[in-house]
Amino acid sequence: MAKLDLSVAIGDYDRTRPLLDGVVAIDGVDPVYMALTPEEIFFRAFRGAEFDICEMSLSSYTVKTAQGDCPYIAVPAFVSRAFRHTAVYVRTERVKKPADLKGRKVGVPEYQLTANVWARALLDDDYGVKPADIHWIRGGIEEPGRPEKLTLNLPAGVRLDNAPEGATISALIESGEIDGFIAPRPPALTAHGQAHVGWLFSDPAAVTKDYFKASFRYQRPRLGAGDRSCEDGRRRRP
Repeated sequence: MAKLDLSVAIGDYDRTRPLLDGVVAIDGVDPVYMALTPEEIFFRAFRGAEFDICEMSLSSYTVKTAQGDCPYIAVPAFVSRAFRHTAVYVRTERVKKPADLKGRKVGVPEYQLTANVWARALLDDDYGVKPADIHWIRGGIEEPGRPEKLTLNLPAGVRLDNAPEGATISALIESGEIDGFIAPRPPALTAHGQAHVGWLFSDPAAVTKDYFKASFRYQRPRLGAGDRSCEDGRRRRP
């Protein structure tokens, strides 16, 4: 039986590299691999369903599935994993702690990005900063004019406006026209040591470790006579 010719679009991660390198094969498939950025994969997948198999945005997939209009079926294999305390950048002379974000303007490349969903969740759950407390400004990170890949129905009270025509989120935070920026990757200006732009959490590694310790605990279930159950790991909120 001839093998299936299938296109596969994935990021170049340690978890996917054995596929890209040919070390691991897919039974019955003659794949055509494309190592692309997540932004390109997700946009092309949701706008045109261009790939047979691809890495998928969890948040976008959830939205499309809830709308009953998703062309893909998800497989629970998470190839990209990260804590998102490092996703929040701010004007450090104005924002010293999470509560200082209330009433501020914060840029996003897209509101519904998975990384941004997680960042908003930790700000809300752990620091009491709700999505409606912030004025969200949407725009391209380094190039202007980035649209949402999906149509959104935002919750009541959440304000989301487009960046001025021709403006980028990176330029807006550098000039001080916005107070913060949330995205999976930092704006390029941070690599040049911009004096007043930095992480919201000055030591995100330490905050992440504290978050992990507080949120993920292992508890041993009560054992009855003859019960040889193993430990059960359950996620707890702080």
